[in-house]
Amino acid sequence: MEYNFEQAWLLALEERFGVQARIGQVALDNLPRMLIFYFEDFPAQDMLTAVTCGLSNANHPNWKQGKPELSFTLHTKDTGWGSAAAYIAQSFFNDSSFHYQASFKLDQPMSKDSAMNACFVYRPQFMNEEQIKFELPDRTIFLAGLFPMYDEEVPMYESKGIQDFWNTPGFDPYNPRRASIAPKG
Repeated sequence: MEYNFEQAWLLALEERFGVQARIGQVALDNLPRMLIFYFEDFPAQDMLTAVTCGLSNANHPNWKQGKPELSFTLHTKDTGWGSAAAYIAQSFFNDSSFHYQASFKLDQPMSKDSAMNACFVYRPQFMNEEQIKFELPDRTIFLAGLFPMYDEEVPMYESKGIQDFWNTPGFDPYNPRRASIAPKG
C-alpha cells in the first residue's frame, strides 16, 4: 500500500486525541493544497480544535528538528477558524517558520463569530512538549497552536512579549468573543 501523508497525519492526530475528525479543505488558486481536520468537543465539551494538513509539505531553513502544522482550539462551533488557519498556512507557505511568538494579521475577521483578525503562535495549552511532537514515517511534525487576538492588540503583544500579554487580565486564549485587552487610546 502506498504511503499517504494526509492519512498518516489524520491517524496520528485521531490516536493522540482519542477523537475522530471531520475533514474540510481550503482550495485557493495558486496556493498549496491544505486540508483541515476538525475535532469537535475536543479537548473539552463545546470546544473545536481545527488542525491544518499540508503546511509540513513546505520547506524553511529554520526547520531542523521537524515541521509545523497549525491549530486553533477555541470555545466555538465556527469552522471559519480552521479555514483561517489553513489560509495563514497557505499564505506564508515556505516564507514563515511559524516559530513560537510569531504573529499574523488578516484583512478581515477570521470567523463569523468574532471580530478578531490576528493571531500568534505558541504551544497548544492542552498538550505538553512531548505530546506536540508526532513522528510520521516521512517527517516529524510539531503541532503549533494559533491564539486569536484583535488588530489593536498586536502592538501591545509585540511590545509586552508573550508571557506578559498572556497574563494580562481579560486575556482568554480559548474565547474568540472576549473583549479587547488593548489599552484604550
